Amino acid sequence: MAKFTENRLGRQLAFQFLFGLEFTTLDWQVALPEFWAMEPVALTRGSLEQDESFTIEQENTSQAQFERARQFAGPLIAGVCEQQALLDAWIAEALDNWRPERVGRIEWIILRLALYEMNYCPESPDTVVIAEAIRLATMFGDTESPRFLNGLLNRFLERKREVQEDTGASDEGPADGLG
Repeated sequence: MAKFTENRLGRQLAFQFLFGLEFTTLDWQVALPEFWAMEPVALTRGSLEQDESFTIEQENTSQAQFERARQFAGPLIAGVCEQQALLDAWIAEALDNWRPERVGRIEWIILRLALYEMNYCPESPDTVVIAEAIRLATMFGDTESPRFLNGLLNRFLERKREVQEDTGASDEGPADGLG
């Protein structure tokens, strides 16, 4: 499994955990070990095998490769949970003609995940993050989700680039005032 595929699976695992967290009162640090104990990679394998663009070959896939996907997901989960209030404020501020409560939970979680990665994970190219968010929206959202997320995330990307140009900042670290 290539690094790209491991990261793709890691994002999907992060999304699944963060979405499930919406339906519990458990603290994320308590819920995360329980999530990993359920072996979500095994549960996810079925959905990946149904994706025509990706097939897991049993004999070529090691537990170590799935562990690397989990290692990729862990910091994303922690970062989104720790920065949730800021991410939510950015999202709410960016919604033109939309009340935040109109945005579905699936879309909101994908937005949090993508915005965190775009602003705190400089090793992840923004275009890849947006493409992966659209893929998650296609897998888990409704028919309008990919288009909605694409538009909103591209707006964030434009704003991020404007802030970087205005401040002379690089792609390292969060772009303050993104919202």
